[in-house]
Amino acid sequence: MSLCVYSSAGAKRLASAFGIKKSVALLAMAGFVALGSGCTPTPPDYRPQVTAPAYQGGDAQKGEKLYEDNCTQCHTIRPGSNKKGPQLLGVYMAPSAQLKDYKYSEAMSHANWVWDAKTLDKYIADPEAVLPDTRMLSDPMPNTQDRQDIIAYLSTLGHDAPPVPEEKK
Repeated sequence: MSLCVYSSAGAKRLASAFGIKKSVALLAMAGFVALGSGCTPTPPDYRPQVTAPAYQGGDAQKGEKLYEDNCTQCHTIRPGSNKKGPQLLGVYMAPSAQLKDYKYSEAMSHANWVWDAKTLDKYIADPEAVLPDTRMLSDPMPNTQDRQDIIAYLSTLGHDAPPVPEEKK
């Protein structure tokens, strides 16, 4: 049970459980909220850590350069800094449309995918062909090896990755 969320229904349950008045229960819950407000919750822009080996089907070093040349206009790998597209830190093997602080298209919100190598490859190849009404309006990337290299690079980026230097503008 989260101490940071309280409601009238929660106060009623607490009052009933401890045999106290609802108003006293609300005050107690407010006290817990005040105590919990000093906590630093995980930012909503983080994807949960996924333990997965780095993708071996491409060259991550080449992928980093390709990412910089093709993706940084719309994406970042810095938490809390979405651009036109969502930040991509920890995207490999994560569920789609997971960041709470990014407004996904209706189509992406209902895609219910896992960003594995196969799904990333198809999506990067031609986003609009895979998901009509996507907001990712990049040109198709027909070169299979370039896509594999980008996927290899993205697979190396997890939450335990070292701090990333400021991206070029």
